Amino acid sequence: MGLAQRTAEPIFTEAEYLAFERTAEERHEYMDGEIYAMAGESPGHGSISVNLIIEIGNQLKGRDCQVFTKDMKVRSGPLPKRPFDTKGLFSYPDLVIVCGQLKFLDEYQDVLINPTVIIEVLSESTQHFDRVAKFQRYQKYLPVLRDYVLVSQTEPLIEHYHRDSASAVWQYVSV
Repeated sequence: MGLAQRTAEPIFTEAEYLAFERTAEERHEYMDGEIYAMAGESPGHGSISVNLIIEIGNQLKGRDCQVFTKDMKVRSGPLPKRPFDTKGLFSYPDLVIVCGQLKFLDEYQDVLINPTVIIEVLSESTQHFDRVAKFQRYQKYLPVLRDYVLVSQTEPLIEHYHRDSASAVWQYVSV
């Protein structure tokens, strides 16, 4: 899943986006003041996502970690300094894992701010955004994120990036 099309010309603040998104029937991502409608899911994308949820959910049983599906937002970006600031990203990763205590943006508990692992199933139309813009922001603004995993729909390929908590350097992990 990812950015499909812009839905509005004006620049929105994060607060305006969240007010809009919490009443919307469809999901939208937010990036630096722009609101984007989410693209529909292909059968292949859905199948891969469901299989990942089942496998990872089973592996996490009995551990202090929880897996969330594509309906949980993740915020990455600088904290707004003024109410009208627009710099930030709200995304809907395909899978999000949080180990330890859940931390949310606010009392609505619909925006995670402490993901441990983010997994994206790549789509042809959004893979560049997932690989570049999202990953850059995740690296910079999510200090507790330890793993970013990209799963191809078109070939048997999984790309795994890991950040060691001691060095804070991201490395590609051979799968």
